[in-house]
Amino acid sequence: MPSETTTILLRGGRLATAAQHDADSLLIEAGRIAWIGAAKDAPRAGRTIDLDGSRVVAGLTDAHAHLFMRAQELLNLQLGPTASTMAELLKRLRAACEAAAPAEWVMSADYSEQFLSERRHPTREELDSVSGGRPVLLRRTGGHLSVANSAALQRAQFDETAPDPVGGTIERSNGRLNGVLTENAADIVAGLIPPPSTARTIAAIRKVADECLSYGIVAVTEAAVGFNNGFKVEWDIWNALRGEGGLPLRMGFMLRIDPDEAREYGLAPSGIDDRWQVRTLKFFVDGIIGARTAAFFEPYADRDTSGLLMEPPADLRAKVIDGHACGWQLAAHVIGDRGIDHWLDCLTAAHKAWPRDDARHRIEHFAVRGPKAVAQVQSLGAVVVPQYGFLRRLGASFAEAVGEARAERLYPGRTLRDAGIVIAGSSDHPIGPLSPHLGIAAAMDRKAADGRALNAGEALTAAEALAAYIEGGAFAMGHEQRRGRIAVGQYADLAVLDRDILAISPEAIEPTRARLTLVGGEAVFSDGTLTVK
Repeated sequence: MPSETTTILLRGGRLATAAQHDADSLLIEAGRIAWIGAAKDAPRAGRTIDLDGSRVVAGLTDAHAHLFMRAQELLNLQLGPTASTMAELLKRLRAACEAAAPAEWVMSADYSEQFLSERRHPTREELDSVSGGRPVLLRRTGGHLSVANSAALQRAQFDETAPDPVGGTIERSNGRLNGVLTENAADIVAGLIPPPSTARTIAAIRKVADECLSYGIVAVTEAAVGFNNGFKVEWDIWNALRGEGGLPLRMGFMLRIDPDEAREYGLAPSGIDDRWQVRTLKFFVDGIIGARTAAFFEPYADRDTSGLLMEPPADLRAKVIDGHACGWQLAAHVIGDRGIDHWLDCLTAAHKAWPRDDARHRIEHFAVRGPKAVAQVQSLGAVVVPQYGFLRRLGASFAEAVGEARAERLYPGRTLRDAGIVIAGSSDHPIGPLSPHLGIAAAMDRKAADGRALNAGEALTAAEALAAYIEGGAFAMGHEQRRGRIAVGQYADLAVLDRDILAISPEAIEPTRARLTLVGGEAVFSDGTLTVK
C-alpha cells in the first residue's frame, strides 16, 4: 500500500462507472487511482476529502474548442448577446472607435446577427458612420463570416471589380460592396489586422482554461491553430505559453496547415502525449449554415445557393493522402451532406493508397449527413465530433435554413452509437456554449431554444451522452488506456459535480458545475464547498 503521506482519499461519493457496486471512495497515489472501494474499508491517507455524496465522474474532454478564439473575444470589442439591437451595436462600436488611435483597427470576434432583434448585418454605410475612418471588422462568432467597413475593404483592395477568392465571397447589394465577407474573403481581411500581444493573449487563454476546469473539463483539443491570426503567430503564442508552464488542462492541437506546410515548419506527428499533443492536421472542407456556405447537394430552403467547398476537390484529396501517409491524424470541418461525402471519399482514397490501422481520423460537426455517410464512417473507423449544444443555441435557425426534411438529419447521436461509431463530445466554444453539461442535456432531449425537439429519434441517455464527453474524448486523443474511466491505474482525472447528472432531467442537468476538478491527482479547481482533512 502506498505511503499515506503521499496519498489523497476521496471519500463518500457516487462513483460513475466504478466496477464495485458499493464503491463510494477512491485513493490517489502519484497522480493515479490506486484503490477503489467502500469508505468503511478505506486505507489511511495523507489527506482526505469528504465528497458529501456528490457524483464523481472521470474528467471530461472538450474534443473541439477554440480557446485562442475565445481569448481574442475577451481582448477585443465584446458585442455578443448583450448587444441586442442594431442601435446598441453601433453605439458600442462608436465608443470603441472614438477610444482607438486614428488608424487603429477596431475588431469584434463575438458578433452575430442572430443576437440582434433586427436579425440582419449592419450595412457598410452604418459601420462607416460610426468608425471615424478607422478600419472596422466584425467577425461573426466562429470566424466564417465578417462585416467590414469601407476602410477595411480598401486595405484589402476589395472594390466593386474584385472577384470572389476561391472558397469565399465578397457580397454585394445593387452592385456595390455591402461589407459582408464569407470564408476565405473574410480571412484575407482578418489577416491584415496586427497580431495580438503575446502576454495579453496568454493571460486571456489562462482565463478561458480556468472556466473549462470549473465545468469538470480536464482536456481540450484546440480546434484550428492558425484560424484567427495565421499559423505562425498563433503557434508562437501557444509555444510561449508552454514555455511558461503550459496549462492545467491536457492539451491537444489541430493545426490548420497542410502536410507541405507542416514539413516547412519541421513538424511531425507527436504520437500520444499526455499534456501537449500535436498529431492532428485540420482542414476546412465547407463553410457554415449561418453564412449559407456549408456545402449541400440541394439548395438551402431560404436562398438560391447550395454552399461551397473551400478548395478544389482534387487538391484536398492530394493533401489528405499525403497527410495520411505521413502518419497524421486528419480532421475536417464538414457541415453539409456534400462536404461530408467529399471528406469521407478523401479518407477512403487515403486508406486505399496507404493502408493504415487505427488512424482515428476525425469528422468535426457532421451536421447534416447524406444516406451513405454513417456506413462509410463505420468502415473507416473514424471518430465523429459533434456539438449537441448547437441544437440549443442554433437549432431553430439551422432548421429554418435547411428546411424541415434536412433538419430531421441534424447532429445524429443514436444512429452513430448503434453503429459502434465513437462520438467525442465537444462545444466548438465560443461558437457553442462551453458547458459540456448543456451539451449532454441537448443530446438527451434534442430541444432547440424555441422548445421543439429536432430529430428526437437520435436522443441519447444521460450515461451515453456523458460517455461521449469522457470516454469518447479520451479515445479521440488516443488516451483511453490512461484516462476516461474510474479504474485502478488510470490517471486521477476526476470531476466532483454539484448534482447527480445521471439521475435528473435534462433541464436540471444544464446548470451543472464542478465542485472539484483534479488533473493527475492535483486539485486544479475548487469551489470551496468540500471539506479537506
